[in-house]
Amino acid sequence: MAGDAVMLSGAGAAILGVAVLRHSWGRSVRSVPLNTAGWLLLAIGAISGWAAAGAWGLAVAALVATGTACLALALAAFDRPKHARRIRNGQNGTVSATPGGWRRGLLTFVLTGPLALAVSVAVALAARTLAISWPLAEADGNVMVLGLVPLVWPLLACAMLMNTTRRPQIALLAVPLALALLPLVVLGSRS
Repeated sequence: MAGDAVMLSGAGAAILGVAVLRHSWGRSVRSVPLNTAGWLLLAIGAISGWAAAGAWGLAVAALVATGTACLALALAAFDRPKHARRIRNGQNGTVSATPGGWRRGLLTFVLTGPLALAVSVAVALAARTLAISWPLAEADGNVMVLGLVPLVWPLLACAMLMNTTRRPQIALLAVPLALALLPLVVLGSRS
């Protein structure tokens, strides 16, 4: 019974952590205290999940946080930003709203959502491949994948969302993906 209360409070902290981060990232100026509070709440959720049910509780807390973040990203992709970017028109210096704002939001969602998830899975599978090539049991490698994906994906998405241009965002996807494919190529050529 006490474990259920701890698990529920951990899930609540995870949801609140995602909400605080979403609020912080939606502001016109980044807030270090809000970002810190959001990540701290996510850590509290993970620790509470672990305390309530071990690895299973941690997985549940991570699933709650990931589901909440996915929902927040999906809603934000179709939301009009409060602080619309402005562009200058030629010599007269007039300002107009950025065209195609919803397309930029949708592209940001695709980059930080499904594509960042795919890269996170590739990184976790590469870690599994390396772990199995050592004297590690296959079951331990499988658990490693389940633990790494919910850790790598939000960190990768956070790093991508901190960049305002597409080039660094795409680089943040391409570099880990290339590094993840490297063990598969090297170990595949040995067999």
